[in-house]
Amino acid sequence: MTPDPITLEPEASLMRALELMRRRSIRRVPLVRDGVFMGLLVEGDLKRAEPSMLTNSQEEFTRVMEETPISRIMIKNPVTIHPDAPLLEAAETLFTTKYGALPVIENDKLVGILTDNDLMRALVDVLRG
Repeated sequence: MTPDPITLEPEASLMRALELMRRRSIRRVPLVRDGVFMGLLVEGDLKRAEPSMLTNSQEEFTRVMEETPISRIMIKNPVTIHPDAPLLEAAETLFTTKYGALPVIENDKLVGILTDNDLMRALVDVLRG
């Protein structure tokens, strides 16, 4: 897993999330408030929520993105996993749900995120011996 992932608060704007995800080249952002895990924002949901650049002006796009909080589109109860869960369980969960990430939660606190890339890295390590 990736420990201590980059997070945002649910009240942050979609624009802040978009900029963060582009700058850090990440596709998912766990959402926390006062250290408590609140939900997950994924790139696909953010893209679907963006106003179309073809039908709206840049000013309208910016206004909507800056005025809309992440809480409007976040996944409020995503599938999560405990840090002590076996890697096989995590991999099976990602495979069967077709999700790209699992927030790792302990006592309502986010301790990490397990992504499809984390699992691929583990597979490469195992195959290399």
